[in-house]
Amino acid sequence: MSAPLPARRIGSVLASLLLAATAWAQFPGEGRDPETFRAIRSRDQLILRVGPGFLTFDETIVMTPIGLREKLPHGRPNLMYVLIPPLWLKDGAVDRPAFATLRPYFQSSQGRVRGIVLRRPDGEKVLTPDQITPECRYVLTVEFGHVVPDQFTVTIGFTSASGINPTAQFLYTPSNDGYPIRSGSPESVFTELRVNADGALAPWKVSQGANILPLHTPYTVQLTREASHVIRFAQE
Repeated sequence: MSAPLPARRIGSVLASLLLAATAWAQFPGEGRDPETFRAIRSRDQLILRVGPGFLTFDETIVMTPIGLREKLPHGRPNLMYVLIPPLWLKDGAVDRPAFATLRPYFQSSQGRVRGIVLRRPDGEKVLTPDQITPECRYVLTVEFGHVVPDQFTVTIGFTSASGINPTAQFLYTPSNDGYPIRSGSPESVFTELRVNADGALAPWKVSQGANILPLHTPYTVQLTREASHVIRFAQE
């Protein structure tokens, strides 16, 4: 199993990813150099569906822009980046991404999605599925004009037609996009994970380190952002 990225490196890794994303999002024409703005995840929800012949993983993120000027310049794109970590699968001696895709489904409720690119911690673009590591991040770029909404929703989805072995484990580190967690409601601190598991895979448990996370509802748990979690199935 690949070792988790040390906490002290998270900031520099995410800075490299965002710098590379900025360089990638180039716009032709005079006065069209993009500006970037920051946003926090006001709400972050994951849905993991697993069964004998299917595996899906969907994330819905409500983004709230921060630090924006009241009036943004006309004729210049304003960009925001959303970082999505890969879901990792450990099945016996097999250690791999749960979805070997470089381009998942994605959309934004507002703005224009420029695209999504999978990048390594050094900012380099991942070209083939065998180059994916747990430290890689999908970088989704959303463009706005001079008007940026108070909130908007980003959706990312992964799907596979192959199920999983009941003894397999999922490894996941929810992203906070590298920005400090600000004071506020619990929704600004946690990512909610909902698990819909086939009967043969129930019951399931999620752990953070040595601690088993309590159920928030019969089907959900709350994950701490930027922390490593393990999802196990068929646990008594």
